[in-house]
Amino acid sequence: MYRLLILPTLLGATSAVHAEPPPVAASGDVTRQDEARGETAAADQKSLNDALSFELPALNEILVAADPLDAQIQKLPAAYIRGSARSDLAEALSVIPSVRVAEGASSSRQQGDIKPAEFSIRGASPYQNRFVLDGAAVDNLIDPAQSQRADNYARVAGHSQGQFIDTRFLQNIEVSDTNISAREGGFTGGVVKAETRAYAGRNEAHVSYRGTSDSLTHLHIDKTQEREFESAAAQMPNGVPGEFQPDFRKSEFSLDGATRLGDIGLFAGYSEKRSTISQKQLLTMDLDNFLETGQLYTPSQSRELDSKSRYGVVRMDLLDRDYELNASLSYTNFDEDSFLINYLDSDFVGGHEGINLSVNYANHIGATHVDANVNAGLTTDEHQYDSHTLTNFKSTSLFDGSIIGGLGDLQNRQRKLGGSVTFTTPISAIWTTDYGAEIAYLDYEQHRGQDFVAEDYRLDYSQTPLPDPIGPGSYAPSDQYLSRVATYRAGDIAFSNTNGAVFGEIAADGHRFFGSAGLRVERDGLLENTNAAPRVKAGVYLDNSQNMRLIAGANRYYGKSFLSYKLRAEERRLVEVRERVNPNDPLTAVEDRSEYDYRDLDTPYDDEYSIGIAGTLWRGDIGLTYVRRQGKDQIRTNYDGGSELYNYDNSGRSSTDQVDLYWRSRPFAWVGANWGVNLGVSWMDKETDASYGDDEKGYNGTVADEDVIFEGRRVRRSELPARDFATPVSAQVDIITSAFNDRLQVRNALSYTDGYRYLLRDGKDPATGLQRYDIEKQDNTLRWDLSTRLRLLPGDHSPYVGVDVLNVTDSRNIVSNQAGVQLFGVGRQYWLEVGYDF
Repeated sequence: MYRLLILPTLLGATSAVHAEPPPVAASGDVTRQDEARGETAAADQKSLNDALSFELPALNEILVAADPLDAQIQKLPAAYIRGSARSDLAEALSVIPSVRVAEGASSSRQQGDIKPAEFSIRGASPYQNRFVLDGAAVDNLIDPAQSQRADNYARVAGHSQGQFIDTRFLQNIEVSDTNISAREGGFTGGVVKAETRAYAGRNEAHVSYRGTSDSLTHLHIDKTQEREFESAAAQMPNGVPGEFQPDFRKSEFSLDGATRLGDIGLFAGYSEKRSTISQKQLLTMDLDNFLETGQLYTPSQSRELDSKSRYGVVRMDLLDRDYELNASLSYTNFDEDSFLINYLDSDFVGGHEGINLSVNYANHIGATHVDANVNAGLTTDEHQYDSHTLTNFKSTSLFDGSIIGGLGDLQNRQRKLGGSVTFTTPISAIWTTDYGAEIAYLDYEQHRGQDFVAEDYRLDYSQTPLPDPIGPGSYAPSDQYLSRVATYRAGDIAFSNTNGAVFGEIAADGHRFFGSAGLRVERDGLLENTNAAPRVKAGVYLDNSQNMRLIAGANRYYGKSFLSYKLRAEERRLVEVRERVNPNDPLTAVEDRSEYDYRDLDTPYDDEYSIGIAGTLWRGDIGLTYVRRQGKDQIRTNYDGGSELYNYDNSGRSSTDQVDLYWRSRPFAWVGANWGVNLGVSWMDKETDASYGDDEKGYNGTVADEDVIFEGRRVRRSELPARDFATPVSAQVDIITSAFNDRLQVRNALSYTDGYRYLLRDGKDPATGLQRYDIEKQDNTLRWDLSTRLRLLPGDHSPYVGVDVLNVTDSRNIVSNQAGVQLFGVGRQYWLEVGYDF
């Protein structure tokens, strides 16, 4: 017998709804219950419709396996994946209580962005989630926390995800965030497994186009920034553009289809997202404008910047066999035009590219189920400037054209070849074992094809008389001498390492009690550490019908390690710096004072403790769970005053507590339509010494002092409340309606947050000299989103129109507070869509 649950939570509860078992899918790791006891959740649309007796639209609910040992694996089938705003993983997973999405993802100031938003699971940094596509890990292990900056002389902006997956091409997503099996490793947040859609027994095709723009959007901006926003330029003399995007256009095109070719089931999909924003490149200092408006800088030279994100995937399944064999090939490409503010001739293109090939095989050998995967992948981050020379006239005002040129070309590349095998063997009617291994060979390379040269010129102030200035304190470039040359030589910095793991787990499910115990031993090849991660969970059924249960667990998870830990130190050998004080002196080689020194590091890890209860109440399913995560040995940047070099160390700490509560009604018919109601509430308290949402982002953050003053008390920096990914209370209510034989589908989603805290930096404490912090509490937020989709003809083949309205009531919602300036979420926004289902 197979039980289906639709729960917006991390702890499943039994339900009275039943369905026939679906066939086993070979898409990476198959759960122990799928094969040993035949207990599985139907993750595809057809099984869900059979279970509910009617087709519901894109419900913001989570399909959770009812088996008690895998109750915390949350499954989103295709019809339940959110896609009204960005069609990325962050939006899809925002319905899960343990997930916190970056505040800027919904910001009114940057609605032109199309790069996937970052997100945190259980309070961990965004780059410490494990991403798996069709059984293959697609993590970016180079430098995922690095952002685009004007001083990225030897660095490239990265992202946590190696593949920018378009969620419209997925048939389900699985998220493991509590009591995670020993099968999984390489994370301190959670495991996100995405499976590409497959041929489902009939030919089909879909095409759609949707879009929005600033004319279809109401944007809420802090009053102190309204003039800056309208001018499309921040009041800062340099940096990268994009902070304010008043003029934008966004569009999404999608084409996919499935068919059968002989014994091969084929699915293919291609999508393209485009965005155009207007930005100002040059700023001039205008005192008259400052006296009139309070704005010191006046922007000029408007530029249109284009961004494109493409994703394509092909999946093939061998059909009509007593074993499972499938393969998928996916490709992602993202590039964006940009420049450096007030840098002349500084145009560049920032890009990300990824390829992933995955092959999965599943079969039985006697009573043992074997699940195997082999995979290969390539991930690339790069920037390409028009100029390979950056000239800085130090004695010329920035507003007189003191900086000319760009940062050259630089590319980070990651190649991966890996595989895994899992064996699941039932020992008896109660006992089951899982055991297996995985291995991954990784080759990293930072490539510079041409020398990049940074030149500094200065005025010789010892000369008499000084030349005539061209402005206040500003001298002509021709009057200055070359004082410093830093040459970043062409060449490659290469590393390779092998990561591996073996694991074993034994599980029991009796009449009254259930539980499992496992151990995962991992080899961190980059940091040369061997780590052992125990996993234990146990539970008890609270009634004879097994409809109410209590489950608790204690687990350790070791995180990922990144090339940047060693790359920073290796960059030193390709950098040559020469300086002189006087124009008549020769240029002399000196040490680069921004360099890093590599030191041995431990692999960061999280200890997790959880307890929860779930069951049925008020004609629905209810659950309550508590999870505590303690992050240890986290990587931070340290400055050694003796050597005058930076280095990474294991000084970082964090602590996260979460409580999740949910209630879900059973589907019901009312006034000629089918309905579903879903309620979820999550409370979170997070303390950390890192700020992931800005340029520091955890391992790049420098801890200047270990003790700080917080609300008048001397505390460790790690005891400070988190600034990012830490909304204390969030709640959602989804009301889903399907009417007129499913030709009209409507979803109303209400989202509420309470108690957002802004960590306010309040200068130095006079008595101790330590940095002082305080808390500034922000207002509550309430947002109502409405999505409608109308099929114009009856039957499966029909054109359709869709309208998504974000923030229907146009609420002025504060999503964060930065230096006393409030960041508001997007106001009312319309997305218009047309498409055809063939």
